[in-house]
Amino acid sequence: MTGFVPVDLADFHNHLLPGVDDGARTLAESIAHLRTLRSEGVTRLAVSPHLSGRLVYEAGAFHERFALLEAAFEALQASCAGRDDVPDLIFGQEVLLPDAEIAALVCAEPRVGIRGTSYVLIEFGFDLPEQPLAIVRAVLAAGRLPIVGHPERYRRDGEIVGIDEIRSWKREGAILQINGGSVLGDYGEAIEDLAWQLLAEGLADVIALDHHGDSRPVSPGQVARVLAARGAVEQARLLLSENPQRILSGRPTVSVPPWREGAA
Repeated sequence: MTGFVPVDLADFHNHLLPGVDDGARTLAESIAHLRTLRSEGVTRLAVSPHLSGRLVYEAGAFHERFALLEAAFEALQASCAGRDDVPDLIFGQEVLLPDAEIAALVCAEPRVGIRGTSYVLIEFGFDLPEQPLAIVRAVLAAGRLPIVGHPERYRRDGEIVGIDEIRSWKREGAILQINGGSVLGDYGEAIEDLAWQLLAEGLADVIALDHHGDSRPVSPGQVARVLAARGAVEQARLLLSENPQRILSGRPTVSVPPWREGAA
C-alpha cells in the first residue's frame, strides 16, 4: 500500500457547534467548516462542545448546560437537513472530569457521551489531577467506555506528561485519541514527538481533529498525507477512518499496529 485516500473518515472531537464554547461562533462559520470537512472525506461527525463535570455541584447548572448544548445541536442539525455537502451529524460532548467522584456522577447521566453509544470523550484538565486512573475506573464502573482526548497534551508538575503514565490509562481500559494537530506539530515539538511516540508504540487508537472553527482549523487530508509520507499508511486508515467510524457506531475499536518510520 503506497498511499491513503482519505475517504469515509469520521470525527468525534471538534468544536463546530456554533456559539457554545471557544470554537465556531456562528452558524455560517460552522457550516463552512463542515462543508470543507465533507469535501476532505469526513462522512460522519459527532460534535463535542465542552461540558464541565464540575457543574454537577451547582444546583441545576449541569442540566441547564446540557440542555443548551442539545438545543444548539438540534438547531445545527435542522440547518443541515437535506444537505449532501456536510457530514452526517451526531450529538456528543467533550466532558471535563477532574476527579473520580465527578466522573461517577456525570457518567450516571445516560444522555452524556456520544449519542447512541457507550463511548464518552473525556478530558482531565491540562494540568493533570492526582489520580487520572481513578477517573478512568469510575467511567468504566458506570458502564461507559472512556476515550481520553489528546493524552499527548497533558502536563504533570509543569512538564509534559510521561508516556509511562499514558500507558497506564490504556492498560486500565481507556481508548487514546491523539489530535491531528499534534501529529502536524501545531502545539510544539515536544507534543509532536510524544504523539509520534504513541504511534510508534501502537498506543493510539484514533486520531481526531479538535477543530475549533476559524480560530484553529485542522485538515484531515493534511494529517493523512503526513502520516502516509512517514510510512503510516495502514495506521492512517485505522486511526482516521476505521476506528472513529466504529466508535460512532458503538462498536469496539480494532488494534492499531505500531508505526515504524518509512515503513511501506
